[in-house]
Amino acid sequence: MDRFLTIDSTKGGNGDIWMRLVGFYAVADLLPGFRLRICIPSYFRTLAEFAFGDKLTIVTDSSFKVDLEYTNLGIRHLYKDLLKGKRFISPYQRAVIQDKKKKELKDYVNTWIFNAADRLGVVQIPAAKWISGYQGYLDIIGIKKLRHISYENFTIQVEKQHVRLIEKFRQPVPASVELNIPGDLNEYTVVFPNGTGRQFVPLWWAKKHMPDAYYAFFANDSYADTFKNAGLKIIRFYRSEDIIRLAQEARWTVSTDSFPSHLLQTATNKCTILITGTLKGRIVSPAFKGKVVDADATCHPCLHLARDLHPLCAAGHSECINWHLHAYTSNILKSVCELADHS
Repeated sequence: MDRFLTIDSTKGGNGDIWMRLVGFYAVADLLPGFRLRICIPSYFRTLAEFAFGDKLTIVTDSSFKVDLEYTNLGIRHLYKDLLKGKRFISPYQRAVIQDKKKKELKDYVNTWIFNAADRLGVVQIPAAKWISGYQGYLDIIGIKKLRHISYENFTIQVEKQHVRLIEKFRQPVPASVELNIPGDLNEYTVVFPNGTGRQFVPLWWAKKHMPDAYYAFFANDSYADTFKNAGLKIIRFYRSEDIIRLAQEARWTVSTDSFPSHLLQTATNKCTILITGTLKGRIVSPAFKGKVVDADATCHPCLHLARDLHPLCAAGHSECINWHLHAYTSNILKSVCELADHS
């Protein structure tokens, strides 16, 4: 009888959680003797079960004893739980240090400490050579029981499962009752312009370069009012399912490298993903068949700094400078015009 490997994946950003699900879904068939039970936030459950429930056991409560728990905390914040027998996965520590432009002594000390914790098996981390690779692989390859899975075999499985997922999402995803889908959406591009970091589409750029598009915002996002008051067409969405439903109805979809981009990579190929601060290879699935516009800024990649806490990025800008670069804008408009016409 197969036994469960239970992973607490409730910690991290929504995009992180989704990429892990993509990764676990891909390798589920490569784990003889184990079934993967993944604990996620409750607001993800319906969509996650729809997409991945045929191979993963999705749970949202804490009644199960977990084998490993994802964390972004340092050892000094974990030691009490470690003494209680808890075990963790920490894929972030290496990535943050890797993306720093200038390393400090504490970075080398932390690297040594985490390497020692990994050898002991108490805080498991991915090998440094994968740090710039797809996060859906990076986040799971840190787990000792999964380290035998090569990136080549992982990619083969992701490609295979991507076909399966795209087929699933050919049927309309049930949207929230509050979602208002414009009747002419099939004639237009829908843009998901926001993000918690510096990747958001500036209002001036939207008005100048894509004034006819629909701009989709989470219902409580105050940035939506700024676009609406400027005369742009907006759509407010309420749940994760709404993001996919809007993409299903639209002629083409554009998303910044924020949470919606990860759902869209899973559900459709009629999409352009815009890279701003993050490495392209880290957040774009190897199976994605849509269009990717890579960052053109010299300061790319950069550390993610939440806009509500840091009004300026590490380079001192209030908005990503990619939006001011001609080549970046040209590639976005070209992707929408060419690919939408042939979709």
